[in-house]
Amino acid sequence: VVPHSEREFQAPLKLLILVLCLNIPSEVESCPGACVCYSEPKITISCQQQGLTAIPTEIPIQSQRIFLHNNRITLVRATSFTSCRNMTILWIHSNNISLIEPGAFYGLTKLEELDLSDNTNLKSINPVTFRGLVHLHTLHLDRCGLLELSTGLFRGLFSLQYLYLQDNNLQILLDDTFIDLANLTYLFLHGNKIKSLSENVFRGLINLDRLLLHQNRVSLVHRRAFHDLGKVMTLYLFNNNLTVLTGDTMAPLVSLQYLRLNGNQWICDCQARSLWNWFKQFKGSSSELECHLPPRLAGRDLKRLQSSDLDSCVDSFNQIRTSVFSTKTRLGKLPTGLPPLGSHDGSSKCCQPEMDKSFIYEAKGKAGPSSHSSRSSNNHLKEKENMSRPKYMETDPSKNGTGLPSTVRKLCYTKLNWMPLLKQTNKKKTNKKRQILRCT
Repeated sequence: VVPHSEREFQAPLKLLILVLCLNIPSEVESCPGACVCYSEPKITISCQQQGLTAIPTEIPIQSQRIFLHNNRITLVRATSFTSCRNMTILWIHSNNISLIEPGAFYGLTKLEELDLSDNTNLKSINPVTFRGLVHLHTLHLDRCGLLELSTGLFRGLFSLQYLYLQDNNLQILLDDTFIDLANLTYLFLHGNKIKSLSENVFRGLINLDRLLLHQNRVSLVHRRAFHDLGKVMTLYLFNNNLTVLTGDTMAPLVSLQYLRLNGNQWICDCQARSLWNWFKQFKGSSSELECHLPPRLAGRDLKRLQSSDLDSCVDSFNQIRTSVFSTKTRLGKLPTGLPPLGSHDGSSKCCQPEMDKSFIYEAKGKAGPSSHSSRSSNNHLKEKENMSRPKYMETDPSKNGTGLPSTVRKLCYTKLNWMPLLKQTNKKKTNKKRQILRCT
């Protein structure tokens, strides 16, 4: 016979065991078909690699972790997870998702990690898709075939720390794309087709630690592109199309420890001097910056050059894109980017060719030493002029709109100003004319 006191103790114990037994089957019984469900350490629904073409509709409302990766799911509906308000982790990577309906993640305020990677048909994401995910700290969007990042896509993701955007087809990053991501520490953008970094592209990333931009097509970095990145310790820009990067651009990176700039086409002339000076005070670790031009410095590390190696800009001046001198340039006006009339700025002086006396003679209407009558007997002077003068671009008279049978556009420098010179040579050598178009 069980004593009365023991019976009083056993009654609540049996009730507790009964409750626990009733609770466990309720979770298992509601587990979707083809999925495995378990409650420890968190209520988890695991449905990976089951050949699913749609998200199961009977996911238990208590679910905290849902794994749906490596299936053939094509669509995330606005109603797919409406009952999963306790979900903290959602893996839906490696599917065939091409559309995420607006509101698909609405109400998932406890969600901390979302993995949508390896859905190569996704292409674009509606800007309101991630609204309300105030506790999201990790977002995987790599290898999704993304062509753009819509304005406001990351708005309100104040807790985000890790953002994976690598290996997409992004070409442009809009200003303030990451403006709300003040807590972001890792930003992966490598393996895209990004061509330039604008002034405010990284504005707001005041706690960023690692920025990976390698294997893109970056050729231009605004001098203030990194102005909010004072805490960045790792920056990768290798294997891009960079030729010039100023020291002013790098100056805000006061915490930088690891820098990779190799695999670019660096021009090591006077334009590289500010970057060379910046490296003199940089205390971190850096890759080599292999010079591409001028030929005499090709293959050498920019950081190891002497100051005298960077005195001249003649070689880089010869590399000015022919579009600067294209036939679309209006006659009588200087191409954009050239020094203003009468300018003697010391910073651009090294890039100016030596004064060609023959141009001055022609400007005054006189025959100079390089005129037709004397060129055959002054080959040594001609060679000297060719060394000091930038290359010229011959244009098709049928496209230049001047009506001249053949033109050669030349840019000469005098003590007073820069002067575009247009020279015409008719078929009859005895009837030779010169026309000078002065700058206005």
